[in-house]
Amino acid sequence: MKYSLSAKNLVCRNLEAHASYCAALLNPNHTKEITGIVRSDTGLLSGRLNQAVSNTVMQPRILQRFALDYFAERHSAFTLWHSASKPLDDEALAQLGLQRKQSQVAMAAEIERLAVQGAAQKVDGLVLSPVKKEALPEYAEVQAAGCGSALEAAELKKFYTALAEIPEQRRARLRFFLARLQDTPVAAGCLFASADALGLYDLVTLQDYRGQGIGRALFHYLLEQAQSSHHRSLVALVPAERQQLPLDCGFFAVGEVARYVYTP
Repeated sequence: MKYSLSAKNLVCRNLEAHASYCAALLNPNHTKEITGIVRSDTGLLSGRLNQAVSNTVMQPRILQRFALDYFAERHSAFTLWHSASKPLDDEALAQLGLQRKQSQVAMAAEIERLAVQGAAQKVDGLVLSPVKKEALPEYAEVQAAGCGSALEAAELKKFYTALAEIPEQRRARLRFFLARLQDTPVAAGCLFASADALGLYDLVTLQDYRGQGIGRALFHYLLEQAQSSHHRSLVALVPAERQQLPLDCGFFAVGEVARYVYTP
């Protein structure tokens, strides 16, 4: 893999595919694309699940008509990801109601070169495992706990409740994982398989259990799971202050992705 613009594009294609796949599971045919931007609508009022991904600089009025007006009409929040090397006009977007949030670092690695074995410190009483259908409500609780909004938490729970009713083969590209400490779910994460890469998403540890090595252990477990995939590449979006662990494991930082959130 060349760690260049092509690697950043790999991350962003996976982000687009992940957003559209999740939307299609609940709301078929509600991913739309125009030149430079993809919009995915799950049908829920979730700013985390409803997403627009842009890969080129465009006029704010185009973003407004294609993405903001669409979700505003539905009274729904959404997240806009901007992956182009040139920035958008933050001030103009703020006037439209799109607030700039912390950017994420796009990261990519060749799976066969990941440094995994023996790297994670053992945590007493911690059990890491894939999530079966009956455990999706527990996974939902962990994901919802840190979202900062009662509405967002409720919508995330609706999403995972709906997934439990979908045959597993129809949602097979999403694989969920839980960390349980003394049988209590305390951390969660997901792997998503697109056509050309495996993506790592939604890695979260409950607030009361941070600083104990749980998130690190789950991260290494997900890397181990990735090694059984036929994909060559693993990609992720991480906050800048959390990129050291992926770097230590063989990831490369390949660019920055700006993030904007619209809340009606």
